[in-house]
Amino acid sequence: MTQSIEDHAATAADGHFDLAHTVAEDEIDAQQHVHNLRYLQWTLWAAGRHTESIGWDAKAALARGLGWVVREHSIQYRGAALAGDEIIVRTWVHDLQRFASRRKYVIFRPADRTVLAKVETRWVFVDLNQHKALPIPEEAKEHLVVCPTPPSLPWESARS
Repeated sequence: MTQSIEDHAATAADGHFDLAHTVAEDEIDAQQHVHNLRYLQWTLWAAGRHTESIGWDAKAALARGLGWVVREHSIQYRGAALAGDEIIVRTWVHDLQRFASRRKYVIFRPADRTVLAKVETRWVFVDLNQHKALPIPEEAKEHLVVCPTPPSLPWESARS
């Protein structure tokens, strides 16, 4: 699959992160819309870019045998994306616990104000060598902004 992540990615003051993506032809399935696994791939890209944007060095952590692993994904599909669609994958950290964090996402097409999917992932911080959950490091916590209320979509009025 062609990884066509655009450079248009930004972290907002409230902690959410937007990743722009143009749907590629090779993301289309036999039913002529985006294959459901691509939505999951987009969320993983967005999560990685978000943590990178706040200063988390995943490669350095991996070299030390540490990293985030997925414990659970939940995806609610609401609309179909098609080849050439300009979409946004918006993500934010919903909560932080001792060993885990829940991250939420909304994937939408701004052109027609369509929410394509709502996604939630539970990430666990682990020692990859011992296969053991570890407390989330303070260096990660100090950069993550917890956003328990979903950020407004661009066409909605700002939530208070």
